[in-house]
Amino acid sequence: MLEYIDETLERFFRATVPLSAADVDVSFEAPDRTWSAKLNRPTVNMFLWDIKRSTDRARTGVQEYEQDGVRMRRLALPRVELRYLVSAWTSEHADERALVGSLLQTVLGHSSVPAEFVSPQLADLSPLSMTLTRSGDTSMDVFKTLEGQLKPALDIVIVTDIDTGLGRPTAGLVGDIGINIADVHGAGSAARSRRVAGEVRVEGAAGCRVLSPYGTATVDTSGRFLIRAAPGDQLTIELDPPRVVTVPNQGGVVVT
Repeated sequence: MLEYIDETLERFFRATVPLSAADVDVSFEAPDRTWSAKLNRPTVNMFLWDIKRSTDRARTGVQEYEQDGVRMRRLALPRVELRYLVSAWTSEHADERALVGSLLQTVLGHSSVPAEFVSPQLADLSPLSMTLTRSGDTSMDVFKTLEGQLKPALDIVIVTDIDTGLGRPTAGLVGDIGINIADVHGAGSAARSRRVAGEVRVEGAAGCRVLSPYGTATVDTSGRFLIRAAPGDQLTIELDPPRVVTVPNQGGVVVT
């Protein structure tokens, strides 16, 4: 997943700073001395140096969503904070200052990464928020650890959901509702009443009557109805011409 966030950030900065692909490279490698010695073109480095679970933006509860046409349920996705150190590497000091300034304007001008730059693999997650860290943070220690050169850099935080892949399908649609009725005071016979769900996929079906041996129902504006019937009963839908369907042992009926 992290590679898709890198891809999103590169697409975003290239379009908004802008960073011409013909003139400026973008790198996500650790900006140590070995890396910088190989540079021969102006480069913007975006080094992911810290990953933490977000506590300020944490969410709880259960979410329902759709995946490949199947209704799914999962716990609210965990949110993480990704800290990137964004720096400019050029041969001229003035060029570096100008490039860092353009990067700064872009970050301060956006509270999140616009949807048009987000990788398709992240499209179903919450928007990627983006902020510049406040003073007093320890990003400078990262360069010391990496034996990097002392350079101005933007320490930005990207907050995103992490899809854990632990969603489970929800229960199937209700096809019928059954009610058992019995005489609890004697040995009277038990009776069974069942309501069968139906769907009429025929144009103009709304308002038509549905007949069963136990009563009638009306097709609603969405083409659905609910009627009392038993397995093996025939239902008549008063279309032109009428349609007849048989109630199955389980589930509802569909008229096409």
